[in-house]
Amino acid sequence: MLKKGFLGLLKFLFSHFLFRVKYYGLENIDNAGKCVVCPNHSTIFDPFWVYFKSKDMWIMAKAELFKNKIMAALLKAYNVFPIKRGQRDASSLLHSINVIENNDNAKLLIFPEGTRIKKDKERGRAKVGPVYIASKAGVPIIPVHITKNPKLFSKVVVVFGEPIVLPENVHDTKEEMQKYSDIVLDKIYELKQK
Repeated sequence: MLKKGFLGLLKFLFSHFLFRVKYYGLENIDNAGKCVVCPNHSTIFDPFWVYFKSKDMWIMAKAELFKNKIMAALLKAYNVFPIKRGQRDASSLLHSINVIENNDNAKLLIFPEGTRIKKDKERGRAKVGPVYIASKAGVPIIPVHITKNPKLFSKVVVVFGEPIVLPENVHDTKEEMQKYSDIVLDKIYELKQK
């Protein structure tokens, strides 16, 4: 009950008070079943806006957030788990695949650019992790575009795109994974509302 109440408070603060969030394409996430969810990333609020739309959401987050024991316990209570950025983290990748395989309707949120993209950059480079995980788990990827760097009290638009179904065994070669990672990132930015 406490967990649900805290989540409701965050939802009010981040989606109705500090920002006015509008969602489009929700049927794409509602009907997806198990999937990897891939949004662009420019603010610390991005994970919240996506997380609020599914009770089956899991989030991969940078390991630095878990250094504080209280913060680590809070994050784990909301299905957030760590990954070490900038290096191969086989245990986190395996955990990601297990999350999808062992939880009904699991939706795994991963930022394919790997970090927040600053205001002066249009977009980042696509990492292969999300495609690898989706391919190994045999699930589609849902591209998501979120308004980049919104100001406080402004409107934020979150658009869920149609599922991207990967060919079998994309994870067999780095070249194929990069090719489809670039396709996923292109699809994300094609969802941007003019």
